[in-house]
Amino acid sequence: MKRLSRRHTRIIFLALLVGIGVIAVFLIRGAGGDSPRNLKASETCLEDIFSGDPDPLERLISPDSSFTADWSREVIERSLQLTCKNSTDSATVVMTAETRDGTRQDWFSSLKNHKQVGKKSEASRFDVGTEALAWDNAAAIYSECKPYSEGSSHTQGMKRPYLSIVATATGTASSNNDEHRTDLANVAVKMLYEAQMQTGCQESFVPPSGPPRIES
Repeated sequence: MKRLSRRHTRIIFLALLVGIGVIAVFLIRGAGGDSPRNLKASETCLEDIFSGDPDPLERLISPDSSFTADWSREVIERSLQLTCKNSTDSATVVMTAETRDGTRQDWFSSLKNHKQVGKKSEASRFDVGTEALAWDNAAAIYSECKPYSEGSSHTQGMKRPYLSIVATATGTASSNNDEHRTDLANVAVKMLYEAQMQTGCQESFVPPSGPPRIES
């Protein structure tokens, strides 16, 4: 049996090193990309929402170099819909706000379109709007709409206008602990106050100074 020359031994050794490096990079990316970093409000879907307090979103999504944010504002049959989407390759947090017409029961029935929303009996409550509920990976707010003027374009013709706010977390943003529910409720509250400013659904309000208090 022939002995390998020094040159061949060196080539094999270098090939092994390259192979180990490729596997290490693959494992790191598979585990969620590069290291998480601090999130700036200006990088989010709407800076005004997270101005001075992007921490809840940062904890939910653990932003890395793949972080992206998108904001959309649509009018669908006189109803205004706002969407704030923040995501990485492995996690997504979406907040939506929409003006609707109906009762509190109508609102809860509409939440079934979001698979992260569970049974009402499984939800924790928090004191914002008319009714606010939080699950492991979703938070929702029902807030009666009180336009600052009659005939608001976003509530015209509605008998019982309200704002429906939903925040959902998927991928590695999913979890099942109390801090996670509080953070989801927090971003939902931020979306509510932004929606109120854009729709005029409340004459006056004061944004909360801290996170909402979750009740068991």
